[in-house]
Amino acid sequence: MDDGNNLNEHDEEESFSYRAEVVHFLEDDGTEFIVGPGIFRTCEPSLALDDGSKLTVENDIKVISNEVESLICSTERLSSYNEDTCEELVSFNHLPREVILSIFSFFSVVELNLHVIPVCKRWYDIGHDPSLWKELDFSRLNEIPSTSLCRIISRASSLKKLNLMGRLDLTTAEVAVFSQYIPMLESLNIGFCSGVNKTVIEYFLRNCPRLAKLNTEGCMSVDDGSAASMVKGENLQEFNFSHCCITDESIVLLASRMNRIVSLNIDGISWISDSAVITLVDQQLNNLLELMLDGAELTDKSIHHIARCAKLNKLQISFCEGLTDQALKYIQTLQQLTHLKMRKGLYFSTDGLLSLFTCKSMSNLVELDFSENTQFVDDCVIQLTKCCGPKLQYLALSWCWDISDPGIISIVDHCRNLKVLDIIGLHKITGTYFIRIPEEMPKLRLLNLQQCNRIIDELIEDVIRKKPNLRVFNYYGEQFVHEKG
Repeated sequence: MDDGNNLNEHDEEESFSYRAEVVHFLEDDGTEFIVGPGIFRTCEPSLALDDGSKLTVENDIKVISNEVESLICSTERLSSYNEDTCEELVSFNHLPREVILSIFSFFSVVELNLHVIPVCKRWYDIGHDPSLWKELDFSRLNEIPSTSLCRIISRASSLKKLNLMGRLDLTTAEVAVFSQYIPMLESLNIGFCSGVNKTVIEYFLRNCPRLAKLNTEGCMSVDDGSAASMVKGENLQEFNFSHCCITDESIVLLASRMNRIVSLNIDGISWISDSAVITLVDQQLNNLLELMLDGAELTDKSIHHIARCAKLNKLQISFCEGLTDQALKYIQTLQQLTHLKMRKGLYFSTDGLLSLFTCKSMSNLVELDFSENTQFVDDCVIQLTKCCGPKLQYLALSWCWDISDPGIISIVDHCRNLKVLDIIGLHKITGTYFIRIPEEMPKLRLLNLQQCNRIIDELIEDVIRKKPNLRVFNYYGEQFVHEKG
């Protein structure tokens, strides 16, 4: 519901309900994706396999290829279906192909397959134009059969971005089959996919030479051997290894062998040391734009070196338990920062935090997370809102226990462009000023008040009655939903 939708409190009954956060996946209703003809080749695996015997994988590849080819042949007959329907669309189909192509570009690939391509021969033909298939997202279809996955991807010869995040069983065989059809691929997300290993990665690198961005987040089988194979990716420059099983060895190898690393995420890898970070910076000093780290084993030495990265615009560090105010001083020298996260800084003082937000270099921040910094008090909040409040879009100050009403009032007063405010565990705030959110914070979409025990539900109801598109989580983590009936 948009901000502009007015409620008539006298004519319409209202109710409020709690709704748990749910991720919706497409149901398996038996509907087949329709993909046009193509020629599948059997890809003989010449790479070293570490997830089964070579013979087993070869057989799997042949089985998938044969099944896909059979299905593709059957769909060729669809090109002559529904010709009568086309007669009813004569005026539309007389439009130039370029115009229809432009109209179809507003549909997702799933919508094209389910609702556009089956209509008639011309729509079937235009709907399969490679220019419409530059991005594919299977993150909500994580159980789609291998044959369906392969034949959909086989149509996307111009594919640049592929998201397979969370696929329950990404096999070497299916990767060997479909990767050969997407040589233009630039961005790949295989995070949290079971089955990802060195061989899978090598297939992608061999068949997708333009690959620049690779996300293997949460893939526990991605280790130093997998990372070592990535040096073959001549265009790789963005890596997400969050919660993978790589060590300092991989960081040092990639830093010295890759032409250019612009983004590296190694958050959730608690054993990365100062030595690896220092080597990374020394080798990629002029390239790094984004760096996400787990700070469990890091000291101020790492931050001293990171501060030399003049182009760095995103720095995120979880578990800053080994860092001190000196690290905050080093960060002040980063002139291009727009995203900053420094969670759980046990040794950050109030004075050190105040000093950070008196620095002009922090005025361009759009995302800020200083959660679990117990010395972050009201004065720090007031100073940060003066420094970067007008530009902030995301702010997280969860579990900063000493923040009270004056600090949050300053956020309401100065952060007009804020979209997300995450303040879990602030037990001192009363929230009476939240009633001003609809006027003072028109862009706010999420307000997380979990474990804020002094915020009453009636207050939350009053806020979302005036701003129905705002998602609010109460003390218990229940999402408040405004309902008209």
